[in-house]
Amino acid sequence: MQYILFTSAESFVDEVDLIEKIFANDVDYLYVQKPYMNDRQLERFLLSIPEEIRMKTFLCGSPSMAQEFSLAGFHQPMEWFVQNGGAALRASGLLSVEVEYLRDLEKLSPELRSKIFQVVVKNKPEKVPENVFVACDATELSDDEPNRAIVSGIWEFADSVSAWRRLCLK
Repeated sequence: MQYILFTSAESFVDEVDLIEKIFANDVDYLYVQKPYMNDRQLERFLLSIPEEIRMKTFLCGSPSMAQEFSLAGFHQPMEWFVQNGGAALRASGLLSVEVEYLRDLEKLSPELRSKIFQVVVKNKPEKVPENVFVACDATELSDDEPNRAIVSGIWEFADSVSAWRRLCLK
């Protein structure tokens, strides 16, 4: 089983420290989603993340900044890929897409589909292929979810590191 951890949209004290501690407990990828940060704040945030974690980090929403900071890649919703297929094909780094259903990928060209590294799907398919992650809330996680993308919930725990450990033992 693999895990993706999404940051919270809001920033908070000791966030990077908690990310480091959680990452030491079987996180495969970090997805940074900071829609309320301006470019300068996001730059500082990304630079505060240790390099070994940045190498496994996808940035939600900013392909150019993901490339500038040598992140693993960037993550966008399906609509972005439909509208910006050419830009996605020219992008360096890995691509991650968020879809409602796995079948939504059929809207993309075969060339673009072959370049997509990871898929975060909101509605669990019957069979979960490799590099497909099911979007989950950490507070409502079922035991049978393969490859989980923890999109919310973990940051609401008083001790998110201990909560993550429990989650990984399910």
